[in-house]
Amino acid sequence: MMTDCRPTGTYTHPMTEFPLPGAPPRLLDDEAMQDFVREGYVVLKSELPKEFHDRMHDALDSLDERGPRGHNNLLPCVPELALMLDEPVVRGALTSILGRDYYLHFHRHDHFALNNEAQPLHKDGDNHSHNAVDGLRRIHRTRFAMLFYYPQDTPLEKGPTGIVPRSQYVPRRALEAARYRMNEFNNRLRKEIEAEIGEDAFSPRGRDLWRERRKRFHDENPEAMATLKALDEPWESAKIPLLGDAGTVAIVHFDMVHGRYSANTTDLSRHMVKFLFTRDREPTGPTWHGRGSPWPVEDDALAPVWQSTWDWHRAAPPQPCRFQLLGTLNDLDGSNDHAALGAAYTLGTQAKWRSDGLDALIDRFLGDDVDRRIMAAYGLVAAGATGVPRLVEALHSADAELAVRIIDLLGDIGPPAAPALTELTAAMQHQDVNVRRYATEAVGTVAQGTDLDARVLNEPLADDDALVRRNAALATARLAPEIGIRDDLVPALAENLYHWHHHVRGWSIEALQRLGSPAATNVAMRYLAAARWDPMPKSGDTPTGAPAPKGVVKAVTML
Repeated sequence: MMTDCRPTGTYTHPMTEFPLPGAPPRLLDDEAMQDFVREGYVVLKSELPKEFHDRMHDALDSLDERGPRGHNNLLPCVPELALMLDEPVVRGALTSILGRDYYLHFHRHDHFALNNEAQPLHKDGDNHSHNAVDGLRRIHRTRFAMLFYYPQDTPLEKGPTGIVPRSQYVPRRALEAARYRMNEFNNRLRKEIEAEIGEDAFSPRGRDLWRERRKRFHDENPEAMATLKALDEPWESAKIPLLGDAGTVAIVHFDMVHGRYSANTTDLSRHMVKFLFTRDREPTGPTWHGRGSPWPVEDDALAPVWQSTWDWHRAAPPQPCRFQLLGTLNDLDGSNDHAALGAAYTLGTQAKWRSDGLDALIDRFLGDDVDRRIMAAYGLVAAGATGVPRLVEALHSADAELAVRIIDLLGDIGPPAAPALTELTAAMQHQDVNVRRYATEAVGTVAQGTDLDARVLNEPLADDDALVRRNAALATARLAPEIGIRDDLVPALAENLYHWHHHVRGWSIEALQRLGSPAATNVAMRYLAAARWDPMPKSGDTPTGAPAPKGVVKAVTML
């Protein structure tokens, strides 16, 4: 939905006018927030003038998304984009959705379209947000969000981004399982080609072989391809285009099903710049403009999911309701993703009053049926503190694989899982690297609001594994208010600013800024000053696009 975008004040720019810096964020209201929880997206209109968006479009045209001038370097290349990210209407929506202390993730990407085709629908990879367990379970709670920005008018013929509303919570079990099998074939094919020709599979020669052998596989497996197409068809039918004028901004749940809606059939370039944003603190109450009133009664299979998510956003306890256990269990064990999710959340939110529902979720979560344990996991997260003792009990005797699944749930539950902190901090030194990864990430949410000894993060910040270090830096950023001796972690974070993995570097600089002590701030500022990148080296004061002046110094000295 569109928000009210009336300007609150401007300052004069040499070329045009911009929204007043520092103006208060334009928060969403209850209705808009409920729409986001239900539909998974909100559409805004930038207050910046068309001249600004035209300039952004031209600047983006000059970049190379596969090289250093683009992708994660978008902002150093086009620093003015930060003005759009700091608009009151954009900050207000992000504050409403992610809380007051959200932060800009270091990954960003310009999706460029010119004479290309529609893109297959997908959910983005989990390496920028969380670690999915069992290949399907994702984090429903809004800890990450994506922002899509159009610097040009984007009608249907420009190939807009397409989204599937209400898809953000649905795991698409059958489709994703079929795609997983196809991806296994693709990975096998890539390795075969590289071994055969001694070149990258994405080289010109490798691509030709790739197309030829993929086509042969499709021709020889018509039933498998027909099944995959049939599973994908309902999602394709449900997608809608995000159309808009220059300056249109959409904020979507990280797990929204999306992809380029159609081909760009014009001769003009189309840009859609994607930024990621991360929640810093777990909700303690509404951060939007409204009372956070109870969720309305709705007759939809996903209504229990929406209500639980809404209650999490407003830090409100679930309300008791009546349900028939047998029918709910039948839905939980069924193949319909919507019905199974609704059943899982119903059992979870009522676990405080119905122990039989909690028993059913625990039994399935500890079982071997992947489909059932994925759905049960969602219900146990919704159960919150009620299920924590049972999860901790199971953790005591769990092998590494089960421990990862339990720890993942405890981290998703967040502060209500604080009774498990002893087990979680111990797991940060586990011999299994995957257990260490999940435990370190989980501590970053579970320990919020506790009296945490900062020293427990020192060892993970120096772990041999890059993802343990990444998660330790993320946990440090999220736990900055809880960390008493703030300078204990500065040496480890300073070292990680030069780590080979860009996630480690990205979260470490964020953690240093959030620790906020003089020592941490000094390290952060010295690093940022040295790492500053001028997108136009040796350009001096030459306007963008103009030839560099020659003989200027000589001419001046001769006067």
